[in-house]
Amino acid sequence: MTTITRKTLLKGIAAVSALALSATSVVAEAEYTFRVSNVLSEQDVTAFGLNKFAEIVDQKSDGRIEIEVFHGGQLGSGVETFEAVKNGYLDFAGDSFANLATITPAFEIFHFPFLFESRAQMLSALNSNLVQAQVNSELADVGLVWFSTYEIGGPRNVGTSNTRIETAADLEGMKFRASRSPLEIGSHEAWGAAGVTVDWPGTPEAVRLGMVDGLTVPYASFYSAKFHEGDLINYILDLNFQNYALVIAANADKMAGLPDDVRQILEDSATEAQAWHVEFVSDYITQNIQEMKAAGVEIYSLPDAEYAKVRDMTVDAVWPRFIGQEGMSQEKLDLIRTESGEIGTDGWGYSLGN
Repeated sequence: MTTITRKTLLKGIAAVSALALSATSVVAEAEYTFRVSNVLSEQDVTAFGLNKFAEIVDQKSDGRIEIEVFHGGQLGSGVETFEAVKNGYLDFAGDSFANLATITPAFEIFHFPFLFESRAQMLSALNSNLVQAQVNSELADVGLVWFSTYEIGGPRNVGTSNTRIETAADLEGMKFRASRSPLEIGSHEAWGAAGVTVDWPGTPEAVRLGMVDGLTVPYASFYSAKFHEGDLINYILDLNFQNYALVIAANADKMAGLPDDVRQILEDSATEAQAWHVEFVSDYITQNIQEMKAAGVEIYSLPDAEYAKVRDMTVDAVWPRFIGQEGMSQEKLDLIRTESGEIGTDGWGYSLGN
């Protein structure tokens, strides 16, 4: 983290602390207060899970523990806030796995394209004690611990402004907004397209100005950022090619140093909030999809043969390129695939409607 960034973050936290102190005359101050930064907006599907976490902590602790959640990057970008947690300036930071890539490759393996074939497989892998232990052993190198995870709203799909992608060949030559994940950019390149890294807050303007032809994010992200308005995105290809989620990271030493009862309340509350969020997400995303369709966005799938072409060319190009790199060993990949279990019958947990 640069000096300027650190100063900016500390000023933001100090201002928030002053506001909290000014309220003590009205509300009794909690014994413990933890600040959580979420780079995604308060309208994003992840925000509901974090707000539920704060609510459950308050209930379980009888007000002794307070969780202050700051959505929409109020305390800095994902990279900045993860660095702040790493350096002990912030309690918890949340952003997509993709934007942890510049700090640690521990989560990058989850971005392998077409790694999971259903939501059930993804959730099984993310909730596996064995998988979490493996990732945490790698996070220890940067002083972080994987505290909790919230779905961002399904796998990445392909949204475009003016082009209806009907074949694998149609992807060639296109430019897509990309996160900082090398696996996302690698997937774009496998299609013969280009991945252009744009931080999330600047993405709508990049699409509006034609700097990119579209972007690859989940339905909930298209919806919360209002890409279905103003002719920003007119087509969404239901490709489900890559998974990611919101990871909440904590400072490992700070968590280890908490009283046992406080740490237990935080962990139990996170588990309950995640379970609540899983139930919430399905209906929420289905509603998002219907509202985007009502606004004129065409949501469609490729013919089976063309889908197979995209899947195969992506896997064939990306997997061999990244297996064996730091954080992406064959052994770790095998563990995730074993722990993911059966495909199940519920697909990705939401409905595209008619």
